[in-house]
Amino acid sequence: MLSAAITWYSAHAVYLFVGALAVTLVGEALAASQHQRRVVGQATSIVSGISFMAAKTVVSKVAMLSLSVAVYGRFRIMTLNPGNPGVWLAILMLRDLVYYWVHRTEHSVRVLWASHMVHHSPETIGFSTAVRVPWMEAFYKPWLGLWVPLLGFNPVAFVALDALAATIGALQHTESWKRRTILDKVFVTPSAHRVHHGSNPEYIDKNYGAILIIWDRLFGTYEPEVAPVRYGLVGVSSIDTPAQALVGGYPKLVAAARRTGSFTDGFRFLMAVPS
Repeated sequence: MLSAAITWYSAHAVYLFVGALAVTLVGEALAASQHQRRVVGQATSIVSGISFMAAKTVVSKVAMLSLSVAVYGRFRIMTLNPGNPGVWLAILMLRDLVYYWVHRTEHSVRVLWASHMVHHSPETIGFSTAVRVPWMEAFYKPWLGLWVPLLGFNPVAFVALDALAATIGALQHTESWKRRTILDKVFVTPSAHRVHHGSNPEYIDKNYGAILIIWDRLFGTYEPEVAPVRYGLVGVSSIDTPAQALVGGYPKLVAAARRTGSFTDGFRFLMAVPS
């Protein structure tokens, strides 16, 4: 029974994700209109999300999926059974650990932060914030997932796992769930993720996890939500329009790198921690 459910989910995961995202966005807009509020920056977020999905479809679902299938077919270390729930759980935890370090690096390296800052630019949080994902991420993140077919997990099944993680991630972007509960000990709840989006000094560069908060607790980056969260970017120009969301911080970053005077100094500048 469970194996059949896994098979069904694998075949329908992407459709479920798109449906859940559409329902949450429409629901957010309806709730805002009912309370006579405006969903700030929703158009910018939607343009950013569409450009990301377009780039991801080309890069991840065409080129990288083909490469992943080739790696799985020729170079896998072992063969993991995608019908085994234990295998899914193990891959999910490994994926979450890899995501933690990739996400932490995005906050620690200028050339990656110039892209990721788009997601952190809204000064409110909601489901529309979840879709404000820069298209540039589709060009570097898929390469970091080649460990999956190499280890022996079917890359087609991993697409379904990715959709599950994306759905959970979208639901974390809300203020509807205000309470902190026992779930905060293990999982990235909306409370924990609100902290990650905070520009309060004590909240900056905290709570990097995707699904599990245990990595933040283990590696010293966990911070509970105590003070009210102030959202948005610190010390840089805001990203308010679709055009700004499509270029992120790269125009200013490239200009600043050129002013360093040499290729070596420019490269070091791009790899340095964002100021």
